[in-house]
Amino acid sequence: MSDSEAITRAATELVEMRRAARTGRKAFAASPMSKFERTMRGVMTSYLTARREGVSREDGIRGIEEELRAAWPSPMSKFAPACGSCEDTGFVERTCYDRQQCGRKFCSRHPEREHLYVEPCGCAKGDRMRAKVRSTEDAIAAVGRTQKRKAGNWKQVGA
Repeated sequence: MSDSEAITRAATELVEMRRAARTGRKAFAASPMSKFERTMRGVMTSYLTARREGVSREDGIRGIEEELRAAWPSPMSKFAPACGSCEDTGFVERTCYDRQQCGRKFCSRHPEREHLYVEPCGCAKGDRMRAKVRSTEDAIAAVGRTQKRKAGNWKQVGA
């Protein structure tokens, strides 16, 4: 098996895994009677019954939280990612192949080789990863700056 076949297979598997995860999340959200939904309905019924019997609101809420955390399908995150394409990393993963190349010289000479690469995302997190564009004022200010002179050899130090 050549490198390009292995890279192609790995990239395909990654895309398929992401697609399966997305499909699973959509199915979970669309399912009216998922395990979590059944647990939530049962907990709310128990909470309302306990409140009618005189349980304090704070104790009832603590019980709801414990039950729902136990039934939640994955570890809960307090914050959802702001960007769906890069998931707040600042980088979007791409595949370099003959029709969409990354721009390296090696890839232009060998278009049959595929590989994964990243590029900055269009969101605010990706702005930090892009090269800074300097204005003409910055360039003019940089001309006047000089570095501190460094001793090149021992003759300059002793003289």
